[in-house]
Amino acid sequence: MLHFSKISSHGKDFNLIASGALAFKIHNKILKDESFQQNSKIHRNMLLGSAPAKAVNKDRCNVFYVILSDLDKTNIESLCSMISQERAKGSYAVCQVIPAYYNEPSFKALKTLRQNFDEVIELSKFNLGNSKALMSAEQQQCLITEYSLSMARIMYHVCVNDSTGFNHQPTGQLAYAS
Repeated sequence: MLHFSKISSHGKDFNLIASGALAFKIHNKILKDESFQQNSKIHRNMLLGSAPAKAVNKDRCNVFYVILSDLDKTNIESLCSMISQERAKGSYAVCQVIPAYYNEPSFKALKTLRQNFDEVIELSKFNLGNSKALMSAEQQQCLITEYSLSMARIMYHVCVNDSTGFNHQPTGQLAYAS
C-alpha cells in the first residue's frame, strides 16, 4: 500500500510517498515535524492504482520524495509509471530505498526505480567511525529515520523557497548512491 501526502506552501507542492512498515513510520515522523507544518497545508491520501486519490497539480511541476522499505513486497510498476509521467511534465523525483532483503525481485525493482526516478538512494547498513556496522536493528532504524528526515527537510525547503519556481527538465541520467 502506498501512502501519499502533499504538503503545500507558498503555492508549491512537496509530495511524499511511502511504502512499507519502516517507510510509513518515517513518513509519519516527517509529517509531524514542525518544519513541514509552518505555513503549509498537508493532505494525506492513499495511492489508488497509479494515481493519488486527490489529483497532483497538473498545471505545474512537482517535487516527489518516495521512501520504500520492504521492496520485494512492493509492486512498483504503477508508482514508476506515475513518476515517469510527472517527470515528463518537468517534475523532480527522488527515491530512497531501504532494502530489507537482497534477492532477485528486489534487484529488478531497483533497476526499474533507477530508470524512472531522477535520483535513487539505496540505504543499506550504516557504518560509524571505525567502520563497524551498528549492531542493533533499532539503532539502524533510528539512523535511517534521521537521515530521511534531514533529506526531506532539504528537498522541501529547496522546493518551497526557490523564488524562480521549480524548472527541471528530465535528462534520463540517474545518480545512484550507496
